[in-house]
Amino acid sequence: MRVSKIEPYLKTKYKIYADDSERPLFVLYRKEVNDLGIKEGSEISEEDYDGILKDILIRRAKARTLYLLDDYSRTEAQLRKKLREGFYPEKAVDEAVEYAKSRHYLDDGYYAREYASERSTRKSRRMIKMELTAKGIDEETVTEAVDSLEISEAEVIEGIIRKKYPDAAGMDFNTRNKMFRSLMNKGFSYDDCRKAYENLT
Repeated sequence: MRVSKIEPYLKTKYKIYADDSERPLFVLYRKEVNDLGIKEGSEISEEDYDGILKDILIRRAKARTLYLLDDYSRTEAQLRKKLREGFYPEKAVDEAVEYAKSRHYLDDGYYAREYASERSTRKSRRMIKMELTAKGIDEETVTEAVDSLEISEAEVIEGIIRKKYPDAAGMDFNTRNKMFRSLMNKGFSYDDCRKAYENLT
């Protein structure tokens, strides 16, 4: 691989481009670039690349992973996205993800169950499924997490109405419609909202 461009990145790092690729091959600190003798036009052998990957980039990706997961829980897709944004090579991303999984720091199934459980009293199952899918969790894992919920949609809707609309029986037409719109924005169907309202009144 021929180094086609070295570009400053942040304060003390550089993006190293190879073979005129638009995406950096990797990012290194200034001292590392100097110590490795990397210059525009120089060649990086496969052996040298593998050494940089093993000795620097994979270790750094694992450390970055621990930092990101300590910040707050993430899905595998979210973690991969963050690492790629840091221009880690795909091999380093894969190694870091597997490292986190092997130590149970990263578990989409657990994340999905906790997420679904936490939101089960204020959102519909359909909405929860949509949100988990948008976070990059596969359909089977999302379905298992939502199906594990013990509370029914009717109970959720009635709970929301009791909490936010304690005088549901006495509300006027406009207020009732406003309540239905609010519930439907949480993913509940109009029919389910109407039935829950009628059960309470």
